[in-house]
Amino acid sequence: MEVTHVTLRDAWDRLSAVRSLRFSATSNGRSCGWDGSGTGAVEVTMAGNSDMTFTERGTWVGDSGKQLDFSNIYRWRFEWDAGTIRLEHLRYDLDTPVFLLDLVPTDGSTFESISPHRCGADIYTAAAKFTDDIVHLRWYIKGPKKDAEIYCIYSAPD
Repeated sequence: MEVTHVTLRDAWDRLSAVRSLRFSATSNGRSCGWDGSGTGAVEVTMAGNSDMTFTERGTWVGDSGKQLDFSNIYRWRFEWDAGTIRLEHLRYDLDTPVFLLDLVPTDGSTFESISPHRCGADIYTAAAKFTDDIVHLRWYIKGPKKDAEIYCIYSAPD
């Protein structure tokens, strides 16, 4: 079902209900080894009224059939007064976040990155679309050797 208007509070509520993810990755003809799909579980930990962490664990299967277990921890930070959502990768630990991007509303149900995240020569941007029970997060990665897209679907239990 299409949602016509999502507030920051709506986004918080939808993200806090997430318990699983599915994703697919395509390299758009460039061989960077990302082509494949994955599924996993998401454990959400709330930290007050403005932070939540996603601990993601699952399995990714490449188009070649290669299977890998994965785990990631992300922190979503809500800047209520600014009207933005910050996404950080807790790659090292909770006290050393890697800033990825700030998302702002661009239409009724979509938030997009204000500016790209740079990782070496690669540039990452993202958009999150919120529907009733699902958060669609689409990453775009461009660089000298990359032209990839990762499409994540976060969902609440049925």
